[in-house]
Amino acid sequence: MCRMLLANRSGISRLVEKLGGFQGCPNLPAFLKGLELRDGGNGNGVVLYGDGTVLHYERGVDMPPERAAAILEGHDYEWAVFHSREASSGSIRDENCHPFVVEGKHHLIMAVNGNELQMASLGKAIGDRTDSEFIARMIVDMDLPFPDVLACFCSNFIGIYDGKPFAKKGDRQFLRFQAGNDIVFASDFPFGFDGLTKPEQNYCWFDWKETIIGV
Repeated sequence: MCRMLLANRSGISRLVEKLGGFQGCPNLPAFLKGLELRDGGNGNGVVLYGDGTVLHYERGVDMPPERAAAILEGHDYEWAVFHSREASSGSIRDENCHPFVVEGKHHLIMAVNGNELQMASLGKAIGDRTDSEFIARMIVDMDLPFPDVLACFCSNFIGIYDGKPFAKKGDRQFLRFQAGNDIVFASDFPFGFDGLTKPEQNYCWFDWKETIIGV
């Protein structure tokens, strides 16, 4: 398992504001650290996106969540993706940390929480890559219909596809917080955090539109 977060800039600001009322998780560094402790620890990564391009991309086995929090709070952007990895397929190294940024027929930023065992051997075949990276490259290189293709997998997915943010609920815990146009999807929130919704299986949020894919 892994832990992850997708949010717009105003969503991060609203999250930070609300965290101020939680004694055990009073700020964004503590929030991201909590995600890492629950099911991460093998590397973190963050992508900032805005004006049609990647504004900041940083990931690594030794990247602390406090560094990711400083990036999220210290920059202007439209969307942010954070991921804390618990290694399954693919070795523990910087290149296997999420999010992945893949360019080709489309531009895809993607982070995943889950195990797609049928893709693990294919990831190894292209050079000790993860099942998640293989799926991202397959989506881009094969020009697969998006987001419908995500229904083929059991994992949770977040990211940005051709400039459009997306979040898909699979078989792992996934929560949404929204207040007006401020929105945050995350694997966990502090106990007692209000305003949360629990999407159902194969729920997909794509460019502010909600659907159940694959049915």
